Amino acid sequence: MTKVVIDMTMSLDGFVAGPDDGVADPLGRHGGEHLFDWYFSGSEEYRDPVFRPEPGANLDEVRRMFAESGAFIFGRRTYEIAGGWGGRHPVNGVPVFVLTHDPPADYPRGPSSLTFVTDGIESAIHQARTVADGKDIKLGGASPGKQALSAGLCDEILIHLAPYLLGGGVRLFDTLPDGIHLEKLSVNDGPLATHLRYRVMPD
Repeated sequence: MTKVVIDMTMSLDGFVAGPDDGVADPLGRHGGEHLFDWYFSGSEEYRDPVFRPEPGANLDEVRRMFAESGAFIFGRRTYEIAGGWGGRHPVNGVPVFVLTHDPPADYPRGPSSLTFVTDGIESAIHQARTVADGKDIKLGGASPGKQALSAGLCDEILIHLAPYLLGGGVRLFDTLPDGIHLEKLSVNDGPLATHLRYRVMPD
């Protein structure tokens, strides 16, 4: 059954990127790239040159990400910073949906089948569900995650908590409605990240 899941790496002080993130500094200043050290702490590649997790909890999480992800939803800013992933998202080249008010005239073509959604998060989730083939829809940016939570459309939150303090930047949970109750599903502790999974409980 398809679930809508926020899947983000976050610093201990609640940031998913440092200040002034952009094309030149994709994860911002203050060492934002260290949030993803857990991806690269191993010596062997896993399925794609992007991922080199250390065996154990980190490798388990990457394997699960590849197995469970059926589509991703991002905001336009993340799309721009990532250069449209060259048309191929590194997780299986799955379909990617981009929330935007102004779709680009041109974009990279590839196996990820980039779709630009102009009518909101609910529409993006509906469209993603039709191609996810029963796998999960991953919300891979702060803005889509907050929009889905605010609209009551998010089923789970998966946080890869990095032992790093950024001190500023892009927050994941800064503009949310009050009183979102979570149920802890699992904790998987690995080098350079603790992987926390929660169910979003109904009101």
